[in-house]
Amino acid sequence: MIDHEKLPKLIERMQQLVTYLNDRNDLVTHQQVNQFFYMQKTEELKILLKQFEETKQILESLTSRIDEHYALCFVQWRKDVRWINSYKSRERKKSIL
Repeated sequence: MIDHEKLPKLIERMQQLVTYLNDRNDLVTHQQVNQFFYMQKTEELKILLKQFEETKQILESLTSRIDEHYALCFVQWRKDVRWINSYKSRERKKSIL
């Protein structure tokens, strides 16, 4: 899996290449290197990176909410289990007679 932190650097370098190609009128270079490929892929990567960042924020928010609910439920569960265990042990200690 690609490290998403490398995307901005690649986008920047691709834009530099497009600028370089745009400034050159060298036909051989333009025949060998497809400037429009880089222009298109740069924009696509920008869109994907933006979607990634938005999704990452949503996931962080969801994770935070899950953590809060987990903590609340766990504390209550632990308290209730301890009470039940204590109650059961008192019940067992009572004499049948």
